Amino acid sequence: MTQHHTAHIDDDEGLFQPVREFSKSLDASPKYIRSSPYHEQEHLLQLDTLDLGYKALALALQSFVPVNGNKDYQYEEYEKAFPVKETVERAQEYAKILGEESVPELKVYVIAFRSILHIDVQESVEKRQKLADIDKGSHTEANISGGLLKYWFGTPDDENAKNLATCWWTDRQAAVVGGGGKTHRQGMALVKGWFKHWQVEEYELHILPNGEGYSFGPVAKR
Repeated sequence: MTQHHTAHIDDDEGLFQPVREFSKSLDASPKYIRSSPYHEQEHLLQLDTLDLGYKALALALQSFVPVNGNKDYQYEEYEKAFPVKETVERAQEYAKILGEESVPELKVYVIAFRSILHIDVQESVEKRQKLADIDKGSHTEANISGGLLKYWFGTPDDENAKNLATCWWTDRQAAVVGGGGKTHRQGMALVKGWFKHWQVEEYELHILPNGEGYSFGPVAKR
C-alpha cells in the first residue's frame, strides 16, 4: 500500500491550540478577538457588533478546537469531534460576566465542510498554499460581511487527505452573504477540480432560555 504524506505549509501551525485555553480565567473586556486561525486585524471579530448572547458565545468559541486535540476529528460525528456542550457552558459563564443571568435564547447556524484532496494536491506545497491563500481571502470577506462567530479548519490526514472545517454563524442568511464574496467564488471555481470529495453539513444550535440547556442537530432538508 502506497503511503501518502500531506505537504506541510506555514498555515498549518497552531491549528490545534485554542486561542484561549479553557483553563484560563474569563475575560470579556476585549473589543476585538481572534475568531479564526488568522491573526491580522481584518480577520479579528469586533465584539460590539454582536448582541449579548452571540457575544458571549463568540468569547466562548475562543477555546474551540477538536476534543482533547483529537487528530481523528475528520472521521467523527460533529458533536464527538468538537466541544459543543463545553462551549455552551462557557458561553453561560461569559453571559454572567456581561451582566445577564444566562445567555438569552438564540439559534446559531453551524456548517461543517468535509473534503478529500486529490493526491497530487495533498502532496504539493504550492497547491496547498494556493488553497490556503484563497481561504484566507475568503475569511476576510466573510468577517467583514458580519455574523461569522467562529471559523476553524484542520489539516488533511496523511492516509486519505481527508479534512474538516467548520463555521459558526449568527444565522443562515449571514452565511449566504458571507460565503458569496468575490475571492471565495472565483477561488473555488479555480480549484474545485482539486477535490476528490466535498460535502457540506448544516446544523443548528439552539440555546434555550433561562439556562435550561441546548439542542444541537442537523438542519432539516429544504
